[in-house]
Amino acid sequence: MKLNFRWKLILSFITIIIIPIIVTLLLLNTATEKIKNDPEIIRFSKINLRFEKIIELVKDNYFIIHDYDLFYKKVGHVLKETGCRLQVIDSSGALLFDSEDREGSLANKILKVEVTDDFALNLEEDLGEMNQYSFPVEIDDQIVASIIIQYTLDTLPPKVLHKIILYMGGSYILGLLSLIILIVFLSWLISRSVLIPLNELNAATQNIALGNLDFSIEYRKNDELGHLCQAFELMRCKLKESLEKQNIYENSRKTIIASISHDLRTPIASIKGYVEALQDGIAQDPEKFNRYLSIIKDKTDKLDRLIDDLFQFSQVELGKLHMDFKIHNSRTMLEDIISSIELSFKGSSLQLTVQRPIPEVNIKADSKRISQVMDNLIENAKRCMQHKGNITIAARILDSFLEISVRDDGPGISPEDLPHIFERFYRGEKSRPNDYGGMGLGLTICKYIVEEHGGKIRAESIHGRGTTISFTLPVITSECAFEQ
Repeated sequence: MKLNFRWKLILSFITIIIIPIIVTLLLLNTATEKIKNDPEIIRFSKINLRFEKIIELVKDNYFIIHDYDLFYKKVGHVLKETGCRLQVIDSSGALLFDSEDREGSLANKILKVEVTDDFALNLEEDLGEMNQYSFPVEIDDQIVASIIIQYTLDTLPPKVLHKIILYMGGSYILGLLSLIILIVFLSWLISRSVLIPLNELNAATQNIALGNLDFSIEYRKNDELGHLCQAFELMRCKLKESLEKQNIYENSRKTIIASISHDLRTPIASIKGYVEALQDGIAQDPEKFNRYLSIIKDKTDKLDRLIDDLFQFSQVELGKLHMDFKIHNSRTMLEDIISSIELSFKGSSLQLTVQRPIPEVNIKADSKRISQVMDNLIENAKRCMQHKGNITIAARILDSFLEISVRDDGPGISPEDLPHIFERFYRGEKSRPNDYGGMGLGLTICKYIVEEHGGKIRAESIHGRGTTISFTLPVITSECAFEQ
């Protein structure tokens, strides 16, 4: 399961909080175990227990404190074990017992002490490196005396305090260190997952600004930035494809502008030559004169077709090619169009075959534009076949469409040209004779007209065996025709 960027941040913060706490608790548990098992700390704990034993003995034997020897006998063995000095004073500071000053104890001398919150501090002696531990003696809920235990630092185990600080403080320090390491690692990890795609996007924008689209964005992770990179990569591909198409279009436009001058100049030059010949009286007999006029007419027809193609194409480009849609009977409309085509084949070496009967359905169409499509397809077939061959017109019902096809048995279209014949300005010169004279706009206009009718146009060809161009028109049901 892929996590998005939001969940990555949430989990990172949770990790930063929980893991250091767990590490600290584990380390504290370990430190506690070490403290419990450390020999020197155990010894210190036992000494502390002995202090408590001294206090307990003083309380239990307080009633005999004035008998120095007997009292010392009760507490002396513990004092020897701990190496401590015991002093007991009453509330007035009178010395009741001193383990190292028997005479003072017997004389009950007054010590200079400071009592704070019932705890006594001997101020009379310079203790030097000695430490004091004081505790009140309570009997019947009354404080009757204070205990002062003096001990040297040597009594404490060496480095006990340092060990405790090391164990406990080290746990917190290691927990803090784990927090810092986690913050650094997760910051690096998250920033890496952000900076890498951002750097790629930044480089991509710079490349696009410089007009370079030959690169790819490699970041493909399934997160927000990954989706952004994928969208940016798709935009780059679409932009590159668009620019490539634009370059092809511009190159085609430049090529066609150059060829237009040639296509127009050739018939104009021929017309000019034949007109000058007629003016010079070269064609004296009527037959030659009429032949010259026929040639001039043929050249002007070519000029007219070229100019008409340019005009129609400009209307297509501007989206102003007008369509006058009406409901037609397919047989009636096609018979009207084909009848004029059949007349043009009279006296021609080419043969036209019409497969009848033509299907009779209702179609919504502009009859003039469909006639323009048919004329264009027939003229293309004529030019390809030159002076002999057969052209066949057929129609059939295909699902909810009427399909009309024009088939010739000419040289066909080469496989490399076939996918491009409906593109604007495209002319497959290898598959057409040199005097074709078209500008590659006729089939583009046909495609536009058919698609405006809601149909499709396609071409099939076997090189050297002929070409079939078919287009479809949607069939209108009787209910739809009635609504119209």
